[in-house]
Order: sequence, then structure tokens, then C-alpha cells
Amino acid sequence: MANDNRVGEIEEEEATPLLWESAEPEPVENRARAVKTKVPEVEVHLYKQGKGPIDVIKMALGGWDQDQLEVREILEKYGFKSVYAFTPGSGRGVSIRFNPRNGRSLLTYRDGAVVYLDGESKVKKSRTAFMPKCDAIARSDAFCGIMVMLRRN
Repeated sequence: MANDNRVGEIEEEEATPLLWESAEPEPVENRARAVKTKVPEVEVHLYKQGKGPIDVIKMALGGWDQDQLEVREILEKYGFKSVYAFTPGSGRGVSIRFNPRNGRSLLTYRDGAVVYLDGESKVKKSRTAFMPKCDAIARSDAFCGIMVMLRRN
């Protein structure tokens, strides 16, 4: 067998440049492009139990088609248990229903719409406010005790 383990020099050939250098560099165009789209918004006039408006806010619409109101965000921010849409002239309102999974309204809204919402606060009146007032002498009275029992049920 012949010895193939020879050490030799590697001959280098002059490589041609991959990019040709020109005398003047070409201007590079700004390739960063920004797409500006308008996010659909509604103006919300927020009332609390018919009093107000306590706040006027602009809210972005959400959802796949960007036409749903973020109801859960309003409920959490202002401490409401429910909100009602109404028209200021008539005073009649309808409860705004929303999807419990994503918190968005089931009804859709247009971009630039003005929505009037009336919120019902989470704070409940205590039951003691509805009980008859009995003084120390009358508390032993059977009538006062019966009235208290009836009010509790």
C-alpha cells in the first residue's frame, strides 16, 4: 500500500468579488413601510344610576370586525354590575349583553357612534335598611319580632 498521507500546500486562486464595487454608491431606498389604519372608535357617555355623565371616554372597538364594545372593561373600571344603553331624550334603556368569554358586546357598533350608558353599581343596599325600626322596649314585643322575620324571608 502506498502512503497517501502527504502534506502539501493548498494553492489559492484569485477569487472574483461577489459584488462589483462601483465608483458611486447607489442610494438605498427606505424599505421600512408603515401601514396606517384608523382604529374604529366610539364615544361613550357614562352615567351612574341616571346621574351624570360621570365620564366621557373614547373607546376602541374590538372583535374580528372591530365593531364590538369592550363591556367587561367598563364594568371593571367603574365598578358596575351591569350597563344599560339608553337615549337621553326618552330615558328608556336596554341592558347591554356581552359574551362572558371575551367581554365584548353581542351587538355591533359603527365607527364614530355616540353611546349613552347607564351603569348599576355593585353595592347592594343592606337588608337592615328594609327592616322596621324597633326601639329597645319594642324589641321584646312579639309584633316587632314577627315583622322582622317576615322581612327576612
